[in-house]
Amino acid sequence: MPDTELDPERAQDPEQPIAWRGVLQETAVRSSEGEPVGHIVDLLGSDEEDIFHGIVVHLGRLGHEVFIPADDVTLMTPSHIDVAYTADQIHALPQHTEERQFELGWVGFFRKHLGWKRERDR
Repeated sequence: MPDTELDPERAQDPEQPIAWRGVLQETAVRSSEGEPVGHIVDLLGSDEEDIFHGIVVHLGRLGHEVFIPADDVTLMTPSHIDVAYTADQIHALPQHTEERQFELGWVGFFRKHLGWKRERDR
């Protein structure tokens, strides 16, 4: 089986599953019924550790932004993202608010020690 990165025909297939890092902003999001519900405005994860946390979706023209956890994202392709929620469940989600995230790391200007620092990757 050829690697997608090496095979330009497969890389262009809009239905081919892709990794979370390959998702672009404005990618369409579909409910579990296949109904378009909005588009991606943010991808939350840690690039350094290759950990995907979830997506932030803008719901339509006058809708709000909601967070959908990675466990509820069922498929990612270049053309769309499918999630495990119905359209009604998605629209009932609370509005997403960005929170500051921290990670364990080396802190201190002169004397380095283990402590909490702001997460650089989202």
